[in-house]
Amino acid sequence: MTVSFPKEITTVLEMENNFIKLNCDWHKTVNASPISLPSIQRPLSVELLVSVDLHKTGDDEREPWITGLDFLSDGRLVAVDNVNRKCIILNQQLHKLGKPYKFKHHPHGVVCVSYNKLCVTFGKVVRLQSVSSDNTIRLTREISTSSRFYSMSSSQMVVSSYDDPRAVRMLSVDGVESDFDKVVFPIKTSKIDESKSTYVQSKTLWC
Repeated sequence: MTVSFPKEITTVLEMENNFIKLNCDWHKTVNASPISLPSIQRPLSVELLVSVDLHKTGDDEREPWITGLDFLSDGRLVAVDNVNRKCIILNQQLHKLGKPYKFKHHPHGVVCVSYNKLCVTFGKVVRLQSVSSDNTIRLTREISTSSRFYSMSSSQMVVSSYDDPRAVRMLSVDGVESDFDKVVFPIKTSKIDESKSTYVQSKTLWC
């Protein structure tokens, strides 16, 4: 059986699965049954917009090693330089903005938890930083944790751990640690830089 649709129907098909009900006229008996239509998969492509080589400058001890990146809501990029213990802000052309923030310890990961607030991991310490419109970074709060955290993603503050059998955990802005109760992760204790996680809406990806 072949069913033909006008071209305009594709905009309806893209709206939602199970959006259409097909009525079939068979031997003058009408049977109505829902038809599940697969969502249309559009091809994806990745295009390089801009890139920059970060070199040792000023008071840098070594060549920069970026271990964490995230976007502020206005499009500015925030990055943490592990070896030089810095947090830097860049614009969409990857030009540095303002003065880098210098940490006392080596940062691991960074995530934007609100329009102007960052969360930076340092193993068993997590720091909340504010970023002003003139690119000034300030410390607002420091949280001590029971697990050692490396990478962090999303405003939910989903974090990957190391030296801990719980590969992925959650941390609130009040410093409350919790585990996923409906997701089973392999029981494996990873060393530093062996495990990282990312969070996509309601799905957690772990590697």
